[in-house]
Amino acid sequence: MIIGKIIKFHREKAGLTQGQLGEGICSVTHLSKIERGITEFSEEITNLLAKKLQINPQDEIVRYHDLSKRLNQWHDAMIMQRIPESETLKIELEEETLIHMPEFQVLYRLLSARYYLSVNKLESAFRIIQELQRNETALSPHDRGMLKHVLGIYYFLTGQFLDCISSLTSIDQDQYNHEEYYYHLAIAYHSIHSNITAYYYGKKALQYFQRTLNILRIIDTEMLLIIQLNSKELHDFNETKEKYEQLIKLCDACNSDARKSKLYHNLAFEYFRRKKYRDSAALYKEAIKLTEENAPHYLTALDGYIHTCFKGSLQPKETLIELSEKGLKQAKDLDSYTWIYFQLHLHLLREEEKLYYQLIEETALPYFKNIGYGILIDHYEKKLFHYYSRKGDAQKALELASSFIHKQKSYYDHD
Repeated sequence: MIIGKIIKFHREKAGLTQGQLGEGICSVTHLSKIERGITEFSEEITNLLAKKLQINPQDEIVRYHDLSKRLNQWHDAMIMQRIPESETLKIELEEETLIHMPEFQVLYRLLSARYYLSVNKLESAFRIIQELQRNETALSPHDRGMLKHVLGIYYFLTGQFLDCISSLTSIDQDQYNHEEYYYHLAIAYHSIHSNITAYYYGKKALQYFQRTLNILRIIDTEMLLIIQLNSKELHDFNETKEKYEQLIKLCDACNSDARKSKLYHNLAFEYFRRKKYRDSAALYKEAIKLTEENAPHYLTALDGYIHTCFKGSLQPKETLIELSEKGLKQAKDLDSYTWIYFQLHLHLLREEEKLYYQLIEETALPYFKNIGYGILIDHYEKKLFHYYSRKGDAQKALELASSFIHKQKSYYDHD
């Protein structure tokens, strides 16, 4: 019974033994059974125990049930990405004494890790994940599923896409039925260039978000699905453009500049792939304007803008070098792998061909192979293949050719 759990919690919090609390009220044996919920007891006894603990039993029961609801609300707020609500609930839960009861602790820790991931505090999240992993066998099947989901999100955010997929696909759907994880599977499969599987899980995620009226996540998923349609060959541009513009309007209605920035970025890339560099650069600029400089997406948009301006000869080299140096510094400050992109830009702009391909071969490719980033693995392998073919290094060219000769066209192979 709940009141027994509450009495035990407050007794231990007060530093009392069962004998000390039960003295003059009931035996230790009886109190032990009350705390474990395995005996009948009178209201008079619980009132006496509560009075000694200086708590109101009815108020505590209400708080207990309310706490359970608020934990679920916090989870829902994170799934729906209602950031202010999530922040408020976090503060309220931190101030709630009953959150330290054993039956709430695991879920609270899991949701705390999920929260830290949502605000990009990856180290804080991982510390909690590691603590929970040490006692994983003691977790309920549902909590083990949630732990795998949270771990999968962590792996994705740290670029460990294969580990992300491994964690998420090991979830027992019968025990953990939060279908949101389909979206995280979809973006992980997209990242390793498995577009059909990404589309499959994206559609499943979209159905879930539509069913739960999660507009922001519908935008995210629709965006992902558009990318899959254009992943191998260029899809009908008018249709692609129309879909992006519809989603941009939806972002305006939802007041979501972050998503609007990503949509501008993706539409800019579609223009880039079709060699419409001026239109592409204009959209990349819009994406940059909507993003704070310390946000990870800012660097992605800046990278796209520099690359487009270089290909289209839209800006003086000196300007692009300055932007690349800025991006390189910010990427290193944020410990972001995107520093590779900006260093590559600098080598190209300074016409340092040997250093450019050396960085690809010795740094970029090993890194992306290690994390399983299939899209960029294909892209950079093909760049090296063409370089060594042009240089007459047949052996290196053949070595590279063997790894991608049977692959389809990459999403990035339109530059």
